[in-house]
Amino acid sequence: MSHPLTLWVTIPAKPLIDGKSRLAPVLPAAQRIALAHHLAQRTLAVVSSVAGIAGVVVVSRDPKILRLAEEVGALPLVEPADGEMESGEKEWSLNRAIGQAAAFVRQKKADALLFLPTDLPLLQARDIDSIVRAWKRRRNCVVIAPSHDGGTNVLLLAPPDAIAPAFGLDSFARHTQLARQKGLHIEVVESHALAWDMDTPHEYHLLTVLP
Repeated sequence: MSHPLTLWVTIPAKPLIDGKSRLAPVLPAAQRIALAHHLAQRTLAVVSSVAGIAGVVVVSRDPKILRLAEEVGALPLVEPADGEMESGEKEWSLNRAIGQAAAFVRQKKADALLFLPTDLPLLQARDIDSIVRAWKRRRNCVVIAPSHDGGTNVLLLAPPDAIAPAFGLDSFARHTQLARQKGLHIEVVESHALAWDMDTPHEYHLLTVLP
């Protein structure tokens, strides 16, 4: 008898003091920290409202973010400190954080891992449901919700180590290429809510005037 499919969500988060640094031209440091905290809190609340998720892992070095995770029943996973990083690594590596979460959920026998960033201000539970439905149609696959600028905003890997995460400039193309090289089916989910993050001053101004 086959076991029920299990999906884990990982939410990597920079330290609050480092978050939204590209918004420095339009927001002072205190407001950027408050915004990063609000977005992380909102993302956790949306994920917590979605049925059928086996667990949520939050990867961060920030104690406040890790406490937020505990408050909603998510599992806090401490990202390595500077002294524990390999030589040449940047202070914040999204790909490393996701890889850390993937290793953790493999130990939990997860069938799939869904990466969600904390800076999708339009995210709703139905958007996560659309990603999950795409996965369940194919089981072993890579599900991608591209960003409006050619990046990857949401990535589901089934199994959790289906491909190595390759976030950064033009990551949508890299993720699709990696999936094709592995012979994996690719599901692309086009969504206005999933395509827009709040990273640059232009995006901040655009998204804050939306109804």
